[in-house]
Amino acid sequence: MSQTQITVVGNVVDSPVRRRAGTGEVTKFRMAATDRYFDSAAGQWVDGDTFYVDVDAWSALGASVSSSVFKGDPVVVTGKIATSEYEVDGAKRSRPVVRAFAVGHDLGRGSAVFKRTPKAAEQPASGPEGGDTGEVDPTAYTTTEDGEPVDTRTGELADSGAAPF
Repeated sequence: MSQTQITVVGNVVDSPVRRRAGTGEVTKFRMAATDRYFDSAAGQWVDGDTFYVDVDAWSALGASVSSSVFKGDPVVVTGKIATSEYEVDGAKRSRPVVRAFAVGHDLGRGSAVFKRTPKAAEQPASGPEGGDTGEVDPTAYTTTEDGEPVDTRTGELADSGAAPF
């Protein structure tokens, strides 16, 4: 198995699937990266070859990937490249697999809202008598293209002072 580090920028081509494997859990998905180059003779961008690769994301990374990454999303994946060997009708085959240690959305092609996954000890405390603390949940808001805060729970523009950003 190769231990070469690789970064692949491309699109998710199938929905990530989370499953139990050995002593842990892994989220698997397939992605495609297509070379693009400018053909000066034609005066336009042209698609080149497409590289397909399977991605394995283990443990906490896999849990975050399974809830954040979807088919068609533009992503950047960094990890160790390995070769997965298998057999089909008695013939040995292999294909590349990236054992990811970082997966993120390609912000050059869109925007994202980051939500930190709290550890058990960091779970928010409830206020007096188990009520709300009164603090604004930063994950409850996104922004419009004009930068206006929108409450993701209602889809309405938020009060100007209500959004945490």
